[in-house]
Amino acid sequence: MQALDFAKAAGLAAAILIVDVLVAVGVVYLWADYVAPGHPRAYYATAGVAVARLSTRIFGTALVLAALWWAGRRNPQRNPLLFAVIVVICYAVLDGASVGFAGFLSASFGFTTLLKLLAGLAGAQLARMTRPRATT
Repeated sequence: MQALDFAKAAGLAAAILIVDVLVAVGVVYLWADYVAPGHPRAYYATAGVAVARLSTRIFGTALVLAALWWAGRRNPQRNPLLFAVIVVICYAVLDGASVGFAGFLSASFGFTTLLKLLAGLAGAQLARMTRPRATT
């Protein structure tokens, strides 16, 4: 991998994190409006964390899989599995930094990161199997 690939991995990780957070906010908003309306604001501040965590485990993991499948198909010369590992590491660091590394070494954070790593590796492997062959 080249130095530019590391920058691309960090950029892709940041993009995935941003979209994941936006989706989680949307899911929490819909949950608060349609599933559990009428509670005080403090209830949503605490219960919404569990909803957001579930959202990122489902939608965020699917997003990582799709993004790394796409990235793996775009550049056949790059090792997609190594790229996936680097993207997930960058994602975890950026995610931890966004909350000041509070709870960074918790089992919950580790489980969510493991899900994303497995999805990233699956997306990379899928890209390897389905990418167009280079013609010479």
